[in-house]
Amino acid sequence: MPPGGGTADDDAESGATAASLNDLCATAGDAAGPLPAPFPRAAAWAVAALLAVGIGLGVLVLAVVGSAVLFVVAMVLSAAVSAFLLWNAAAAASGRVLRRFEDGLPASSLRVAADGQLVKITGLVSCGDISLISSYEKVENCVYTSTLLRKCGRWGSEVANPINNHSRWKLTHAERFAADFYITDAKSGKRALVKTGYHMKVVPLIDENVLVTTSRSTELSTTLKCWLEERNLSSEEAELRLEEGYIREGMRLSVIGILSKKNGDFMILPPREPISTGCVLLSFLLPAYFDGIVLRLVDRSYFVPNSGIS
Repeated sequence: MPPGGGTADDDAESGATAASLNDLCATAGDAAGPLPAPFPRAAAWAVAALLAVGIGLGVLVLAVVGSAVLFVVAMVLSAAVSAFLLWNAAAAASGRVLRRFEDGLPASSLRVAADGQLVKITGLVSCGDISLISSYEKVENCVYTSTLLRKCGRWGSEVANPINNHSRWKLTHAERFAADFYITDAKSGKRALVKTGYHMKVVPLIDENVLVTTSRSTELSTTLKCWLEERNLSSEEAELRLEEGYIREGMRLSVIGILSKKNGDFMILPPREPISTGCVLLSFLLPAYFDGIVLRLVDRSYFVPNSGIS
């Protein structure tokens, strides 16, 4: 008998389960999540330097010659370029550029797609060897869960971010996990194993419901107090916000990844290299790159915007 009174089989099963989970907590941050950056930071700094030089020359010409034409042109150009870069940064941070790419990618069929091809498979989700339970609502038979706790921040603090709609709320705790699961292709009826388990790269485009929002005058519920105590988190914060999202068995999901066909079995794997979303000229969007299997719910019936309760 191993320590603790459990059997060796129990310990082996527990170890297998732990090894199958994919801890995505590190990608749950607001600014540095799995969503792609729209352009290299070095390129942005180079453009800023060129614009600064242009403005400096404009000021010099204005002072020496008395002509403001070059200065006005430099200022207008700077404003246009800055707006363009901020627009792309906001599109990347919100996931809009990746959602647009997913919308424009035609659905594939497991029957006709080639081995090694980038595919978008849409269908019903079913659990693999293990399933997950959401942290707060205790929703069972999930293949992906995300629970985020935020506390109120103030403008001028580190959380004030003009390209992030959560800028008022600083992320203080994250629980985000994924496991391998199956998806049944709606086009062909065939089933594929989606490898989102241990150490796989995943890009979840899954919205979280706002479950709890507290204020200074709110008395915390017993459920929330217990949840905080179990994680050694303080319940003394004046304003808290708890959000949770998940992918449950039976939901309709779109998956983007690389198809692997071996011995009649289908698997969807993360891309070996980052994939470009391409340039969208009409929307003024630069190419962005994503690195991992993209998960996006088609069935969003569980999602209730601004559903926070105290």
